Amino acid sequence: MKDEIKSDYAVETRALVKSYYRGGVSFNAVDGIDLQVKPGEFVAIMGASGSGKSTALHLIAGLTRATSGDVYVEGERLSSLSDRALTIFRRRRLGIVFQSYNLIPHLTAEENVLFPLRADGRKLDESTRDKLRALMRELELEEQLSQYPDALSGGQQQRVALGRALIGEPAVILADEPTGNLDWTSSQRICAIFDKLNREEGRAIILVTHEPAVAIWSSRVVVLQDGRVVSDIPRAAYADASELAARYQELARVGAER
Repeated sequence: MKDEIKSDYAVETRALVKSYYRGGVSFNAVDGIDLQVKPGEFVAIMGASGSGKSTALHLIAGLTRATSGDVYVEGERLSSLSDRALTIFRRRRLGIVFQSYNLIPHLTAEENVLFPLRADGRKLDESTRDKLRALMRELELEEQLSQYPDALSGGQQQRVALGRALIGEPAVILADEPTGNLDWTSSQRICAIFDKLNREEGRAIILVTHEPAVAIWSSRVVVLQDGRVVSDIPRAAYADASELAARYQELARVGAER
């Protein structure tokens, strides 16, 4: 039965908690996060290792279930969906990009990009092929369509992974440290693609990173510490990556002194 409570945000979390047990003791990796992301908004989530940022993103993606609280994606309450329905929802409505690319090694770049459509049982007609060609042109991967992942650079592999996330035309894109394995040039190239998707196509983007030079591309930065939101910094509050880095380091210092 569909949940009647709705959200007007592209993504919203309400009192979101994820608990784990370690050495017989319970701890909250995510501890009561309230987050609202408007349609067409680009939000970066920053935090030190262990701050809960990747766990929060996995909860939003429905890759793991919350201990308590709710996640809404385009008005759909994820906890109301069965595992099968959640898998279908994620495949059709979300674009997810990981740090480690997660490409299938025995599939070509083209086959990796088309994999979500095949898994969904969709017919790969000429319209789909046209969409694929246009997407690969946009990602500057036209010459790599028939190549396998091990023949591609890290930046090319991440662009293939981004193509796979975009082929279903999702309104919401979730990216977990998408530049973590890339050099500076490739990293900024990926950021520019996210920026274009946000500005020109109106995709809502939530991007997890620990790098100010990546977070600077977003419209606001949410900082997590010990599983909680400790700051929500609008773009107007910093002029460049160095100012954002200074602000972030100050928040980390204050948190460490508590």
